[in-house]
Amino acid sequence: MSSVTNKDAAEVLFNVATILELAEDNPYRVRAYRRAARLLLRNPDDAGLHLNDKHELDLPGLGPRLRKKLGELLSTGRMNFYVELCADLPDEVASLMEIPTVGPKTGRRLHEELGLSTAQDVYVAAQQGKIRQLFGFGVKRERQLLEGAEMVLGGFHKVASPVPPPEPDELPLQLDLVREQRSDLVIAPEREAA
Repeated sequence: MSSVTNKDAAEVLFNVATILELAEDNPYRVRAYRRAARLLLRNPDDAGLHLNDKHELDLPGLGPRLRKKLGELLSTGRMNFYVELCADLPDEVASLMEIPTVGPKTGRRLHEELGLSTAQDVYVAAQQGKIRQLFGFGVKRERQLLEGAEMVLGGFHKVASPVPPPEPDELPLQLDLVREQRSDLVIAPEREAA
């Protein structure tokens, strides 16, 4: 049994729905994934307790394929369908999705509008106050992304991640870079509206 929580599983389902939506997939299918994610978030019990003998999630309101996919996610910590969808994304976007609170849309915007492709890039851009300049992003979201990037650089790995975790020998180098930059850079103060 994996350590995937209802919230983790719901995040994967919301990401699947967003990727399918960006690919202009069947809107009913997109809606089914979002509905399943909300169902998991509303469920007070650990969804892993509802796995049947076939490792399928036995909750009302889910179709047979979704039951199977969720069972796979909850029992192994991985959903092959999600990994395959993420493999179709640009590598930079999938890499950015490692950062907590970054999904496919945010990852795509950070990559396309600022040219960011790694947690290190996000960390530096947030330190320099570049992210808040994007439409719909502010100081609070920039700080959230900074903290998330710092977590990834410190060795954090999402439970149900679309990319494999970094090798253990890569982490000290990343931490040293964060410490170096942290001493040099400070979050820029919010600019006053003119």
